Amino acid sequence: MSEPPDNVDLNWIAGNLLALRSDVRALKDDMDVLSAVLRRVNHNQTSFREELRALFDQHRSLRERVAGLEDGAP
Repeated sequence: MSEPPDNVDLNWIAGNLLALRSDVRALKDDMDVLSAVLRRVNHNQTSFREELRALFDQHRSLRERVAGLEDGAP
């Protein structure tokens, strides 16, 4: 914002209010984009966690099968 002139009038106030409103609208748009990105990252993190759990379960099953084979070996 610019420095206020010596004689502030309604036109100066209105111009500054319009500029401020434009800045707030741009900030709201930026926040909407950031919120969408954050939701996508959160979703990806949840999917990644589920995939890791599935891989861990497969690995545990494989370990149990190998342990069973080793127990039965002479």
